[in-house]
Amino acid sequence: MEVTSLREPKMADRVAAVLRKMFIRGEIPLGTMLPPESELMERFGVSRPTLREAFRVLESESLIQVQRGVKGGARVTSPTRETLARYAGLILEYDGVTLKDVFDARATLETPMVVQLAKDHDPKVIAELERIVAREADVHGAEGVDARTDFHAAIARLSGNKTLQIVSEMLHHIIEKANRSLQPTRGTKAEQAERRSGKAHRLLLDLIKAGEAEKAGELWSRHLKGAEEYVLAGSELSTVVDLLE
Repeated sequence: MEVTSLREPKMADRVAAVLRKMFIRGEIPLGTMLPPESELMERFGVSRPTLREAFRVLESESLIQVQRGVKGGARVTSPTRETLARYAGLILEYDGVTLKDVFDARATLETPMVVQLAKDHDPKVIAELERIVAREADVHGAEGVDARTDFHAAIARLSGNKTLQIVSEMLHHIIEKANRSLQPTRGTKAEQAERRSGKAHRLLLDLIKAGEAEKAGELWSRHLKGAEEYVLAGSELSTVVDLLE
């Protein structure tokens, strides 16, 4: 068997891996200022350029924030869900994933979520959804589009499943772009869409209050399909990457 030579991982990646593990395990708490570069260079036995390359890796992952200047340094931060959404979105863009595919994935995730919310009909969840629905009635135009999109984000947030929430937020990040780019915010069509969406949200809230899980799922499935057709109808945009144009 012919074996090609194996390259040892770059030292900067190894340093980043050690620090990353320490952050995630809580060995270096959130908000901690890392030791000066000279001390870290000595501890790891690396040069300044290597250490700074490791910092760039960690900073791109939102695990540290590098402050420049005499009193600067690297402070430990927590990775954000926006970072995940941004990178996941780039992969979808690179793979040429269609916007319809993203909307269909949202429906697959959100419909069971509303079914579970109706089964639970938790008073705290209902109160939060009531607050969002009330706000929707007070805002219009572009702000109204954002408010109605936030209702979907709230369903994922209130579902209680952290993994599904994170995946949903990644899709939400892309759909939010599509809603802002493709939906009209003025005129008759926009007003009609606003009324339809607001009505669907109020009906869903009523079904969740009543514990009507099956009906909630059916309603939400129809609503998501209609929303997808409305947003994508007549649009020349077909893939996620088109939203960057």
